[in-house]
Amino acid sequence: MTYLVIDTDGALHIRDQTPTLDAINAEVGDGGKDQVRLRLAGARGFVNDVGFRAGLPRNVVGSLLLMCCGASQQPYAGPVVITGWDDYGRDTEIVPLPADVLGPLRALHADLRAILAGDTPCGQCSPEWIAQVRKAAAFVVDALTPTITIHRGLPT
Repeated sequence: MTYLVIDTDGALHIRDQTPTLDAINAEVGDGGKDQVRLRLAGARGFVNDVGFRAGLPRNVVGSLLLMCCGASQQPYAGPVVITGWDDYGRDTEIVPLPADVLGPLRALHADLRAILAGDTPCGQCSPEWIAQVRKAAAFVVDALTPTITIHRGLPT
């Protein structure tokens, strides 16, 4: 019964409890959760729905981890939560992270932290990927705050 939290300092915390909507909302803070779709089978990300407007800090490591897993290429603010996901769940789609997903997420997190600290990540990380991670981190730090514009009526 596990899910992950990456705090705004980039530290990874493993919660050994059932991931529920209430638990996710408590982790991401006031404003409630916003679901982040991942291309990682068996996992789903969650961030604060109004994190930027609420003044939460950008989560560089959490943003990079989400982006590496197929999320939208944008900065994310506040804590990042990653749970297991079952598209066909009877009672809820939110489930504990499977062990075969938890391990690679922990390894990816460790590599991202090492790259950002200027250390050498795992031996399997190519110099090109390391350069892309550093470039993406600079983007997360410097990018304009994501916004949405709502237009009333149909376009003319």
